[in-house]
Amino acid sequence: MADARATGDHLIEEVRAMLARGLKQRQIGLRLGISQTRVWEIKRDLSAAGRLPAPGIVVMLPSVNDDDDDAAPTVRRRRSEILLEHATLKAATLRTTTRTLLDHVVNADEWVTEPGYADSVRAATAAAVSDALDHLDQIAKELGLARNSASTGRRS
Repeated sequence: MADARATGDHLIEEVRAMLARGLKQRQIGLRLGISQTRVWEIKRDLSAAGRLPAPGIVVMLPSVNDDDDDAAPTVRRRRSEILLEHATLKAATLRTTTRTLLDHVVNADEWVTEPGYADSVRAATAAAVSDALDHLDQIAKELGLARNSASTGRRS
């Protein structure tokens, strides 16, 4: 027997609101405790009924618990504005993550005091760091920040 919440109008409206805010199907499923497939089905039905916002525009809806009648009107933001905001946040996260890896792992006292620590860190992180550097090289090139491999100290 299907969960009543999973088939109710309230759930459909929650999914619609989250889609309108730009959340991905997987994110919606995790937040609502339903499968990504169920989210896809609801999205498909909403789309067929013409109840999804136009591509490129995201409607920011007030939260469900927002009972303030004096709240600002609904705000419309272009997808490009939201993506720019995400880019800024992701870049800040990248900066913080790399700094943390450097400060708390590579520059840890264990690097020089504990035998085998440096080799263990290299083994645990080398592939991921190498992949990340390849992606960063590609991003830098797209941003016009490309540096030649001699200046980065990396080998091709």
